[in-house]
Amino acid sequence: MARRAAGSTGRLRSPARRRLLVSGTTTAIAAVASGIPRPAAAAVAKRAASDFAGYVPRPAPTQYDFSVTEQAMSPDGGPAVPAVTVNGTIPGPEIRVREGETLRVLVRDGLASSPTTIHWHGLLVPAGMDGVPDISNAPIAPRQMYVYEYPIRQTGTYWYHSHYGFQEQQGMYGAFVIEEAHDPVRADRDAVVLLGDWLHRAPAAVFAALRGARDAPADRAAPTSAARGGGTATMPAMPGMGAAAGADLSDVEYPAFLLNGRAPATPWTFEVRPGDRVRLRLVNGGASTYFRVQLDDHALEVTHADGLAVQPFVVDEILMGMGETYDVVVRIARAGSFTLHAVAQDGSGQAVGVLHTPGVPPSVSSELPPPGKRRLAYAQLRAPEPTLLPQGPVKSFRLPLQGDMKRYVWMIDGQAWPKADPLEISPGDRVQVELVNQTMMWHPMHLHGHFFRVLNGAGDFCPLKHTVNVAPGETLQFEFTADNPGKWFFHCHNAYHLEAGMAREFVYVT
Repeated sequence: MARRAAGSTGRLRSPARRRLLVSGTTTAIAAVASGIPRPAAAAVAKRAASDFAGYVPRPAPTQYDFSVTEQAMSPDGGPAVPAVTVNGTIPGPEIRVREGETLRVLVRDGLASSPTTIHWHGLLVPAGMDGVPDISNAPIAPRQMYVYEYPIRQTGTYWYHSHYGFQEQQGMYGAFVIEEAHDPVRADRDAVVLLGDWLHRAPAAVFAALRGARDAPADRAAPTSAARGGGTATMPAMPGMGAAAGADLSDVEYPAFLLNGRAPATPWTFEVRPGDRVRLRLVNGGASTYFRVQLDDHALEVTHADGLAVQPFVVDEILMGMGETYDVVVRIARAGSFTLHAVAQDGSGQAVGVLHTPGVPPSVSSELPPPGKRRLAYAQLRAPEPTLLPQGPVKSFRLPLQGDMKRYVWMIDGQAWPKADPLEISPGDRVQVELVNQTMMWHPMHLHGHFFRVLNGAGDFCPLKHTVNVAPGETLQFEFTADNPGKWFFHCHNAYHLEAGMAREFVYVT
C-alpha cells in the first residue's frame, strides 16, 4: 500500500490531557474477529456507540492488509531457513500514517499451525489492541483473521513486530511512521533504517542450546550460528551507559546482520544530493543485538528518541538497544558514497547501507569503524518542553534485573515470567520505578502502552521514552502516570531473555 514520504517531528499529547480512547467501531470489529456471534457483536457496538459516542472515530480509517506466512528465505545468501513474513517480505511493509488518523490493519494468519500476533511497539493504543498473547488479547489462530483498529495519538518513528514465540527473530517486523502535519525538521530526504539480526537455524534450537538442553538440535547447516552460552567479551566504556569491563555483550552468535532486510553483500542504497538534509529514522529491530550506528564522514544530529522530539544535539555514534528508535539528520557534505555502519556491539559483524550522490556508484566500506569520539549518552537527552507529571498517589517499585547463566534463567526481582506476581497500579498513580541491573549483560527494558520520564538529571526536561537501556551494574530510574488502564507487559527486549523469564506485568486495579 503506497503511502506519502514526508517527514514528521514526533509529538505526544500532554500526559495531563491524555485519556483512554474507547471506540465503538473498534469494539465491534474486535468482537466479530474474536468469534462473538454477529447479533451479540451488533449489541456490543450499539452499547459502545451509545456510551462513548464522543470517542467514535468519524473519518474512514487508513487500512493495511497483512498476510502472515512462512517461507524459506536467505537474505544473506546462506542456507535458506524458515522465515515468518508479512506479505512475503523481510522486513514487512512500512506503515506510514498521518497524525490524527485512525488506523485499521487486517491481519490474516496464513501459518499452517502456529498462532501469531502483532505488537505496535511504542504506540499508545487501547489495551485490547496491544497484541501480547494472554495479556492484552488472544493470539490469532491459524487460518483466522483479526482486525486491529485504533486512533493515532502521537507522531514519530515506531515499529511493529510479532509477540508470539520467536517470530520476530524469524523476520516478522516492520517500520511504523506517523507523520506530523507540519514538519519543523524540514528534511530534503526521509528514509527508514530498520536493523535486524539473522540466524541460519531455528531460534528455538538456539534457545535450547543456551539452556544446555541435551536434545538441542545440531546445527549442521551453519555451525557459526549458535548459542554462545554466556561467553564474555569486553568493550570500551560508553559515556553515560555504565559499561563495565568484562561485561557479556551477547549470548547468541549471528552469521548475518540486516539493514532494511539486506545483508552487506547486497546493501540497501539511498541516493542523496550534496547539501541535502537527510532524515534517517533508525530502528533497532534486532532480536538480541545492540548496534553501534555511524555514517562515514558525517556527524549525526539527534532530533528524536523513541519517536518523540528532543532538543537537538550532535554525536558521531549511537549505541542502540533492541526496541529503541532514533531520528537523526545528516547534511550531505559533498559528492561521494558514504557507508552507514550498524556494528554489532560484540564486534562480530555489521549491517551496512550506502548513501550516495548522483553519478557516484554506491561503494561499501566493509571495515568495522572504530568507536566514534562523540557517543550518545542518555544524559544528553532533553525534552523540548517540560515533562512534569500531574500530581497523584506515588507507587514505587524497586526491580532488580537478575540472571542465572548456568540455567539460563532471567528474572525481575527474583521472579521469572510467567510465574511472576503482577505489579499492581491504579488509575492516576504516579508510578516510580528503579531498575538495578545485577547482571553482566545489557538489558533494553520496554514498557507497553505508556511513555515514561527517564530521570537523567534533566530536571523539568527529562526525556520521554518507551524503551531504556540498563547497562551492567547500572541503576536507572523512570516514572510515568498510570493513565491507560489495562494489563501491560514490561520486559527485556532481548528475545532470549524474555523467553527465559525477564518480564513482569503492570496491572491496573481499582
